[in-house]
Amino acid sequence: MTAAGALAETILRSGARRIAFLGLAKNVGKTTALVAALAELHRTGVVVGTTSAGRDGESFDAITGEAKPRFRIFPGQLVASAATTYASASFPASPIVALPFSTRFGMVEIRRAEGEGEIEMIGPSTASQMAQTSAALEAAGAERVLLDGAIGRRAFACVRVADAIVLSVGMAAGESLEAVLNATRAAVELILLPEAQAGARTRDVDGALTEVWLAENPPEPGDTLVAEDFTAIFLPPPRRRALKERGVGLAVRRRARLLALTSNPTAPARAPLPAARVFEALRREFPEIPVFDLASDLWSTRPA
Repeated sequence: MTAAGALAETILRSGARRIAFLGLAKNVGKTTALVAALAELHRTGVVVGTTSAGRDGESFDAITGEAKPRFRIFPGQLVASAATTYASASFPASPIVALPFSTRFGMVEIRRAEGEGEIEMIGPSTASQMAQTSAALEAAGAERVLLDGAIGRRAFACVRVADAIVLSVGMAAGESLEAVLNATRAAVELILLPEAQAGARTRDVDGALTEVWLAENPPEPGDTLVAEDFTAIFLPPPRRRALKERGVGLAVRRRARLLALTSNPTAPARAPLPAARVFEALRREFPEIPVFDLASDLWSTRPA
């Protein structure tokens, strides 16, 4: 068993059909993690569909100038991407269906890969379009759908779109390991916000929970503010801590499911930390969540 194999097994064992891959920041290894899962799921014979929330960043890293990782697709897998991206893909693909929305790079089309190769993925840009695309991939035969995005485009990971989340963590998310752990704690806390407790004094939030909403609807100590899910909450960690200290709780109507963390000890233009150090720090901090370092083949799993 490898770390990539263990990640694929965790996905399959979870029963989740749509898995959103979120990056804590740029250059943390999110696309690398998704592609590793694509490869392992292909190896085990699972038909996978995949797409990206919009255009997944630049072709080259703005700091290092190095090529950013592209999607490697395997025969039989289903891809949802802008029509023009297939022309530059390094694998042939058979058209299945054109979806009723477009990008700056053409209509989003679902095609079946007829060989192995790479593509610059450019998918739908809204949560509703992502939900439609996921359903279309499933209708075309996908047994699992892997969705690629970033923490800044997290709407695609909302509960009505994705069944579960894999969060990629790396040293690019902070200047030190402690800063990365702090950012990860804040992200995990947000993703795993619970539903409101029975008997709590709740105040429903329709739409986004923002600083403006708080100013217009000042909460009282003892209130629990209830948003639809974690993607509707746009409060930075210091504000969330301040609310908690005042006795104001946060909850969601639909709780998300966090399947795994992936660990990356590197950051652009900085010397990497030892892989085992970063991996062990995450494993100790989040013992209830499986952790995977796919490059160094380290993993720690728990029941999905």
